[in-house]
Amino acid sequence: MSKSDNSYTIFEGSFLTPLPVLDRTINILMYRDPDNHEYQFIINRAVLEEEQTIEEWCQSEMDSLLNRLPGFQIEGKLLKDEIGPAKLSTVQVANRYLNNGKVIRQVQSILRLPQNKHYNPGGRDIIIFTLNAEDEFTEHQRRHYVSVINNFTPDTDD
Repeated sequence: MSKSDNSYTIFEGSFLTPLPVLDRTINILMYRDPDNHEYQFIINRAVLEEEQTIEEWCQSEMDSLLNRLPGFQIEGKLLKDEIGPAKLSTVQVANRYLNNGKVIRQVQSILRLPQNKHYNPGGRDIIIFTLNAEDEFTEHQRRHYVSVINNFTPDTDD
C-alpha cells in the first residue's frame, strides 16, 4: 500500500488503488416495486467534447440511438433543470424502444459534474442516470427515480 492509494468503494465492499485515469464503470441496479414490476437504474459516465454542452451531447446520443435501437422514439422534449443539493446542470429526456418485441421505456437525466482535481479536472465529466422498465412506469418507480436524482451529491473532496 502506498500513499497514492485511495479507497474505491463498490456496493460489495472497497479496495485500495491509485486513482484511475478514467472511470467508465456502468452500474445496473435492479429493483421490484411493491406490485412486483421489475425496473432498473442504469448509471453511465461520459466526457463532453471541448465546448460541448450537455444538451448537444444528449442530442448526439439520441441521434445515435435512433440508428441503433429498433423502434427508438424520443417522447416529449428535452428538459433543462438544476437538480439535487449541488444544483447540477441537468438535461432530462424520455424515450422508448423495442427489445424482443416488448416496449422498453426510459427516462434519462444527464448531470454535469463539478470540476474536481481528482476525477474531473477538465470539468467535462457527466453522469447519466436512467430509469428503465417495460411498458409504463409505475408511480413507485417514478418516485424512487426522482428521489435518487434529487439526492445525488457529487464528491467535492479536493
